[in-house]
Amino acid sequence: MDFLRRHLTYANIAATLALFLALGGGAYAATQLPRNSVDTAQLKKEAVTAGKIAKKTRAQLQGARGPAGAQGPQGKTGKPGPKGATGARGAQGIQGPKGEAGDLPAFEVFGTAKPIAPTAAPVLAENLAAGSYVVSANVVIEATAESTVACTLNGGGEAVATLGAAKVTTLSLSAARSLTTAGPAILTCSASGAATAKYANLVAIQVKAQSRVPG
Repeated sequence: MDFLRRHLTYANIAATLALFLALGGGAYAATQLPRNSVDTAQLKKEAVTAGKIAKKTRAQLQGARGPAGAQGPQGKTGKPGPKGATGARGAQGIQGPKGEAGDLPAFEVFGTAKPIAPTAAPVLAENLAAGSYVVSANVVIEATAESTVACTLNGGGEAVATLGAAKVTTLSLSAARSLTTAGPAILTCSASGAATAKYANLVAIQVKAQSRVPG
């Protein structure tokens, strides 16, 4: 230690400091690259990634958008979705106009006993205008001896009953009539034995085509 102190002079210190600065300064200068001194030869392969390029530069490198390609084939139809909830009930529609009044049914009746002949003979008749009708009739029959009574409506209605002596029954008939011109609706009856029509009625109701009101 005494030896170092005897040889530690100003000249030795100055020379050592100068050598340190010279070495340090050269090392510092070696880390500074001159401007525009790095080219592609100094870059490592794939060293420059998209993240290291400025956004503005990346936008400048992007080319113009190409034309749209041809439309691809239609894909398969997907499965039906679940059924939706039932919607609220809509408001009631406006009531349609009142239809025309229909014709009153043709009606014939008698309440006085009338003997029924062995051969078919008219019991009631009603003249009808051209049109379509539903014709119905009821006859109250009383037999004074065993008898078979048959009643018919022109147009297809028919009813038959067999009665014992002093028995009473009611025959009901109905038929559909379609007349192109005016014509009668006729109820006829016949009896194999003694019988009487005590009461009868004949009703013809005209049927008109109805046009449905939308709504």
